[in-house]
Amino acid sequence: MSDEQTAALVARLAKLETAGFTDVLDEMGYPGQVLASDIRPLDPTRRMAGVAFCARGENRVVTQTPLPPDRQVNAYELERRMKPGLVAVVDAGGNNVGAVIGGFIAISFKNSGCAGFLTNGAVRDSREIIDVGLPTFCRFLSPINSSRRWSIVEADQPVHLPGIAGSPVTIRPGDFLLGDADGVVVVPAEIAVPAIEAAEQLDHIERTITQAIRAGGNREELFAKHPRFKHIKRLRP
Repeated sequence: MSDEQTAALVARLAKLETAGFTDVLDEMGYPGQVLASDIRPLDPTRRMAGVAFCARGENRVVTQTPLPPDRQVNAYELERRMKPGLVAVVDAGGNNVGAVIGGFIAISFKNSGCAGFLTNGAVRDSREIIDVGLPTFCRFLSPINSSRRWSIVEADQPVHLPGIAGSPVTIRPGDFLLGDADGVVVVPAEIAVPAIEAAEQLDHIERTITQAIRAGGNREELFAKHPRFKHIKRLRP
């Protein structure tokens, strides 16, 4: 898929809602693609859609000993690789103390066209990040700097973040991500096109039903008249 095709697909994804998309994934045979409910948006009014760029960190808060240089990824590497349409996904690796991103990085990411930031760890400078306009999803806030407590040890490799159903959700570089006030959905790259097409059709059907219900229609009758999932092809058992 070319960069232009990917950008066009992300633009279509950005118009959809996570709620409808999870219904589509369930019907396609891809349940368990939603991240844990404690990974929340800094700004619930801001939506996120893009393609994953992944990194993993390692916690040093217990030993307080630095990692050998050959096991570290340069702290600026993520910024160097960032480009329009990417969502920076960082597995905090058990770092429950310090923030893995702050205002400086958020500004740098935003200037590079970054579509969002996602972590199962903490962020700081939260008001600044909101003002910058970088859609950010995280587990908690912390004013503490992670530079002496945590290091990035791997980049551009799959990561595994906690899922809402209890099992980890794998996010691979190139997978698509959709986030809104309800949570974050991971869309495997190989099914992104049919999933987005199905979600668009579902969105149209549900808008028709919603309009009719608001006009006084009967929900049961409307569901029978407008089957929501009939068009969705199951891709695996």
